[in-house]
Amino acid sequence: MRRGIPAVMMLVLGLTLVLSIGLYAQVKKDKATGLDRIEGNIQSINKDKSTITVKQGGTVNPVWQVNYDAKTKVTLRNKPAKAEDLKDGMRVIVLGKAEKDAITATRIDIRDEK
Repeated sequence: MRRGIPAVMMLVLGLTLVLSIGLYAQVKKDKATGLDRIEGNIQSINKDKSTITVKQGGTVNPVWQVNYDAKTKVTLRNKPAKAEDLKDGMRVIVLGKAEKDAITATRIDIRDEK
C-alpha cells in the first residue's frame, strides 16, 4: 500500500508539470521587443477593470486574462487606436509580461474588425 502513494504523487506532479508547460508553451517571445506575445480572439471585455479575456487558437486553447491601462498602446493593424475600439470576437496580438494565465499588456494590436 505504501508503494502506491509515492507512485501516485509522482504521477500527479508529472501531470501538473506537463499541463503548466503546455500553457506556457503557448506564449512566444516577440523577436523585435523581447516581450511575451499571445494571439487569439477576444471572448469578453471588462472596461471597468481594464481587462479582456483572449482565447488562443490551437490544440490546447488556453484562455488569458489581459490587463491593460492608460500606458498600454492600442493599435488597429499597426495604426493608432483606443481601448474603446476593442470588441468581442476581434483577433488581437498582445505583447507584454505573462505570468501563469494572465498577461500585463504593453501593446494590443487589433488585427480584424468584428
